[in-house]
Amino acid sequence: MILILVGIFVLEQGAQVFAPVAEIAGLSTEYAKEVAVIPPTLYNVPAANYTFASESVEGGRQYEGSLIVAGGREVGFYVMDAGNFTLWRAGQPASLTVDNPNAISYNFTLSPTSSGSYYFIFENQESSPLVVVFSLSSLQDVTVLNPFVGYAGYELLLLGIVFSLIGIGGGGGKRAEAKRAVRTVESGWKCKFCDARNPGNEQFCGKCGRAQS
Repeated sequence: MILILVGIFVLEQGAQVFAPVAEIAGLSTEYAKEVAVIPPTLYNVPAANYTFASESVEGGRQYEGSLIVAGGREVGFYVMDAGNFTLWRAGQPASLTVDNPNAISYNFTLSPTSSGSYYFIFENQESSPLVVVFSLSSLQDVTVLNPFVGYAGYELLLLGIVFSLIGIGGGGGKRAEAKRAVRTVESGWKCKFCDARNPGNEQFCGKCGRAQS
């Protein structure tokens, strides 16, 4: 019955409850999964001006981004947090997380130490507009459980049912034995001195010990 209850619990909560144990036992695999934060998006950058994209990021997580400038032209590409973006817009010195003044086709990695808004700036130094295709993804660690662990809920439930059936069958056998023993005693002989019933063909009464002949 305990196995059945545990199996139902695991089915409700998911096999991920076994993830720490599976990891220790070597029954899981980890890999980095890319999750789109900003899907590939077109940005029109005015002549001699800039435009930007902003996104909230999580500290301690790794992000990967890429940009391509249409027509093989160049764009100034900068990444900075909210505080530095305010300084940069005011024309004051700012600390840039990514600084590429001549980006054409460019890939970068961002690993913020704290959560908050980050700004992705495209600066056009040319006298005509240009188009930038930009995307950003986060890398998330995913744990894949071994199928043996993944189906643990069903396995525990099945074992619980099997053991319960065995227990019921075993109990039935014991009860049948007890009934046979009672029938054996009832079908034995009755002592002519004390009226006690005795099994088999014994010569002496099991209660008073007296011989029957």
